Amino acid sequence: MPQGGEFQIIERYFTHEAFGAWRSRGVGDDCAIIDTGAGRLAVTCDMMALGTHFLPDADPEDVGYKALAVNLSDLAAAGAVPRAFFLSIGLPRRDDGWLADFSRGLMRLAEQSGCALLGGDTTRTAEVKGTRAPVTISITAMGELPAGLGLTRAGATPGDDVWVSGTVGDAYAALKYRWGEWDLMPDAVDAVLARMDRPTPRNALGEALLRRASAAADVSDGLLADLGHILERSGVSAEIDWEAVPVSTALRSMTIARQHEAALTGGDDYELVFTASPEKRDAVLEAGVLTGTPVTRIGRVTPRAEGRVVVRTAGGLPVELPKAGFDHFAEK
Repeated sequence: MPQGGEFQIIERYFTHEAFGAWRSRGVGDDCAIIDTGAGRLAVTCDMMALGTHFLPDADPEDVGYKALAVNLSDLAAAGAVPRAFFLSIGLPRRDDGWLADFSRGLMRLAEQSGCALLGGDTTRTAEVKGTRAPVTISITAMGELPAGLGLTRAGATPGDDVWVSGTVGDAYAALKYRWGEWDLMPDAVDAVLARMDRPTPRNALGEALLRRASAAADVSDGLLADLGHILERSGVSAEIDWEAVPVSTALRSMTIARQHEAALTGGDDYELVFTASPEKRDAVLEAGVLTGTPVTRIGRVTPRAEGRVVVRTAGGLPVELPKAGFDHFAEK
């Protein structure tokens, strides 16, 4: 029987020859980018479940906020302006208190981002041996793009710079803290947990990068995993300078092995990783300033070598990585 992870399933069973009036130039990317005749749309869909994407006892207000934030982050990776979303939710039972808190978090971010809820569906989850499946949430979000523009994972070329926004690794560190596996300095706990519970989708930066970046993805599965998607789609490789990778003060206080694990292979940051020509360096820095978003140049794109990412220290030594990025169906 064929085996493989999440992306192998998509490629094997759900990738097909284009047909119909609407075609996407973003198949396999964070968003489908569709020319409708009346304009250009970016569309994304994410499914989340308590116990898989959220801890079972997660604050429902955080769940609502983050459920929309991860979709807005996909739109950011395309450079699209959020316009509307559709919500489908499966519930094991009616719980008005949980739903009130969930909708409060959801709609707060919707209003902040100007992304309106336009429809969806509500159902009850399946029951197996007397136990119902947990809350399951599916959001389809739509954004608007200028004619002829839109960032995808394809487009990186050898010589391009590799950039990342914000800092990476805090959400993963927060998860390890909640699992009781890692310790955090007391004054860092709230900030790190906020990065996991209330990520900031980088929509303003994504829009500003439309004419500056050559390829982009959001950091959901891990910095190297999501950069790897860009490299695979673009047919190139990359070298990353470890000392250039931006991490928070909280992460810097940990061992170097934990810094590597969290910043390079941990997911859930919802920052943007992107590539741009060296001639665009000043323009990329300007985009960061104009949108109030830190951006850091962390490496360079190299000619294809099986889509590999090599991370090196300042002394040129390769960094040994303990794990790959997140994959729902990766073999254990």
